[in-house]
Amino acid sequence: RSEPTGIARAHALVHVCYGMRLCAFLLWRELAVAKFRKLREKIERSAPQGSRLKRAPFITQCALLYWLMTLPVVASARGAAPAGLRGALASIACVGAWAGFGLAAIGDGYKSFAKRRDPGKLVTGGPYALFRHPNYQGEQLLWLASLATGLLHMNLSVASFATAFASLLGCAGIQFVLLRATTNLYARQAVQYGDDAAYRAWKAWRGPIAKAETGSKTDVSELYN
Repeated sequence: RSEPTGIARAHALVHVCYGMRLCAFLLWRELAVAKFRKLREKIERSAPQGSRLKRAPFITQCALLYWLMTLPVVASARGAAPAGLRGALASIACVGAWAGFGLAAIGDGYKSFAKRRDPGKLVTGGPYALFRHPNYQGEQLLWLASLATGLLHMNLSVASFATAFASLLGCAGIQFVLLRATTNLYARQAVQYGDDAAYRAWKAWRGPIAKAETGSKTDVSELYN
């Protein structure tokens, strides 16, 4: 097997950076923001009580989703270097993954610090002046671009088709989680800021946004808010 290409290394690195950034952000939020401690406690109360085995299905589903989401990295690491147009598209896709990672990180950071200054204020500045929900949309771009990077490294073997199908399931799964989180946030913002003129003006801008059916109030997608 050949050594991973430069694109494959950059592809793997963005996944590593995503995991480190997400863990650090969630830890900081747990320690520093009382609202999210209460949210975590709410989710804990709604979870099956008693034996840890009762929580195994939920934990297994989350683990399976993230495993499927990382399969494109396996494909790019094992595949031969794409040449010509495929190589150019793979490079563009990898850059897109890094752009999505950066947008999500900036969106999370900006909103978190803005909410610490004024917890009740709608965040519309910084990246939120250009994107409705940059933290969600950045992640959507990251996972779509990561999938594309992996697909462009695959060949026509049976194993590649199986990996491609599983990767598509992972990408679809995280897109669904992010879309549902976006829709839940929309519903809460409409209740909290519905009479605010600044909110109506901000909401009137029809930027790149997608919506899904509203999910459960204690769904894991709330952790993305």
